[in-house]
Amino acid sequence: MKRQLILSAIVAAGVGAAGLGQIVREAPAEAQGATLPGITDIEQVADNVYKIFGAGGNTVVFVMEDGVALVDTKLPGNGEAILAQVRKITDKPVTMIINSHSHPDHVGSNQFFKDTKPDVAVVAQANTAARMAKPSGPFPANPATREFGDKLTLGSGKDQIDLYYFGPGHTDGDAFVVFPAAKTVMMGDIMAWSMAPLIDPGSGGSAVKLADTMEKAVAGIQGVDKVIEGHGYVTDWQRLRDYTAFNRALVDEAKKAVAAGKEPKDVVAALEASGKHSVFLKRETLPGLEYGGTGRSRAQINAIIAMQELRGETPKLIMNLPPEEQ
Repeated sequence: MKRQLILSAIVAAGVGAAGLGQIVREAPAEAQGATLPGITDIEQVADNVYKIFGAGGNTVVFVMEDGVALVDTKLPGNGEAILAQVRKITDKPVTMIINSHSHPDHVGSNQFFKDTKPDVAVVAQANTAARMAKPSGPFPANPATREFGDKLTLGSGKDQIDLYYFGPGHTDGDAFVVFPAAKTVMMGDIMAWSMAPLIDPGSGGSAVKLADTMEKAVAGIQGVDKVIEGHGYVTDWQRLRDYTAFNRALVDEAKKAVAAGKEPKDVVAALEASGKHSVFLKRETLPGLEYGGTGRSRAQINAIIAMQELRGETPKLIMNLPPEEQ
């Protein structure tokens, strides 16, 4: 039960979750360690792009000529640990933070870097920036210093970063962060663990619109080979294309199920029967992700939400299914 409470607070902070958020802030390290994997050694992804796994979302480290840009800063209290990993590869200062979205496991340690370097730039998509500007449950306001709408280019040459927004998915402010010279994109939680993304309706997320958003991203982002997911894996562009097709198929099957009066489990059964999406429908629980269910259960959760949206209902956040439905 503690595991579920902690993760509910992390993901749904501010949605009537003040008490739960207090658990996150005060839980001993061993309790949080049982819930989320701890920080691991920094790993090189491509040229000057690195990834730090654990203690929340992946943190991407981009080493530029005059400084370091971080994409996402994990849960609160991890700033020193992130910086220690950065110092293994460079002594350059952290001059920029880009937040992929507003959840506390991705923006939680921003303040550490603001305190270390008060003029550090914090960049986020406009919808994300609006949420970050306000307190959320037990979490204080965490304002960005710069926001963008659909597209923003920062820097040039080998230091160039392209930020894209294609529409709602995990939230209504999911940024795609592209490092063109390294042919790499950081996804945030619109793609994490190579499974259907957690949809946060309270933050504008949509299971139905997700399919449109992913298709626009695949069409709109060019020249990328490597894909860093918001949690977990580094994969390739073909996996991203397959993931996009999977999310489209889920919405298509949800539409058929609504029209035929069927259930969300029928959507998952149809996806499995197609034989095309097995990599996203695994039944195994990933180590450190026990709170998040399996690929198959995530697909069923998104089928539930998609069908609610299609029927004109107001969906709510679903963290997990009962064990018998995993």
